[in-house]
Amino acid sequence: MSLLHNDLDVFLTLRDTRSFSLAAQKLTLTQSAITKKIQRLENNLGVDLFDRSKRPIDLTKEGAVLMHQAKLAREALERTAGEIREGAFLRPEFRVGTIESLAKCFLPSFIANVRQEASRVLAVTGTSQTLISALQHREIDFAFVSDLFSEMQGLTRLKVFEERSVLLMPAKFAAGHSKKWTWDEIQLCGLPYLQYFRDGGAGRLNDTYLSLLHLDIPARIEVDSTSTMLSLVANGIGWTITRALAILQNPEKAKDVIVLPLPAPELSRPLYLVARPDESQRLISRVGEVSREIFNNEITPELKKIAPWLLKPKK
Repeated sequence: MSLLHNDLDVFLTLRDTRSFSLAAQKLTLTQSAITKKIQRLENNLGVDLFDRSKRPIDLTKEGAVLMHQAKLAREALERTAGEIREGAFLRPEFRVGTIESLAKCFLPSFIANVRQEASRVLAVTGTSQTLISALQHREIDFAFVSDLFSEMQGLTRLKVFEERSVLLMPAKFAAGHSKKWTWDEIQLCGLPYLQYFRDGGAGRLNDTYLSLLHLDIPARIEVDSTSTMLSLVANGIGWTITRALAILQNPEKAKDVIVLPLPAPELSRPLYLVARPDESQRLISRVGEVSREIFNNEITPELKKIAPWLLKPKK
């Protein structure tokens, strides 16, 4: 015998109102219809659910047991329905922005991982600063950036990866040199320092690093594109400080450059997932989970191919 019909709703409404006439009004049914439904339910169960000798009517002991179980069942069904609606019919949008060095090695995999659970995917690239501005103006919902932006209050931040900085030299130029360079050797190597655009995250990071080392290295060439930077180094124009993800972004240049450890001290760059404080915590967790899986399972093995020492614990 199944109780999964609207007689249970009638039963619960009658329990709340404790009046056949009030229950009829609330459910927009006739009083006789309410009476028939309750009688049918009682006949199916073989017990009286209400003590009709009392005014207002009250539940019998058996009625109290059914009420408790019916409420639990209805709450469980409502939760399940809500989860189904949220998961299948109200699929979220994924509007994501990444820095340029993640455009090839990260963004396609991210889109592939979330597209089945998204109603729409929007992906853009830019500098950390422009992505945070887009986030604040609600043009995107998630930003993968290389700056913590600690001065900005209220943002949700998750660290998803940390990458070491490297010394990038033209392959032909550095082929005859030992694997490790000193800062004195670098400054006197005869090639100019190629600087990342100073208003970008990479440029600020490199400037701060060299300043802390009290190194005054002039840069007469400044670019804002990782692709342009690797082309310059590959063509023997100069050397730079960059991140290994830049090689994954431009694999066609890999054979023409050499990735070397920076002289001490080491320099690393955390990558953060940043979202607005009003964003769904469930969605933030999901984006963070997908991102870490991509870095751990796809990007890290590729970095190991470029330079195994990149993955060794920092001293």
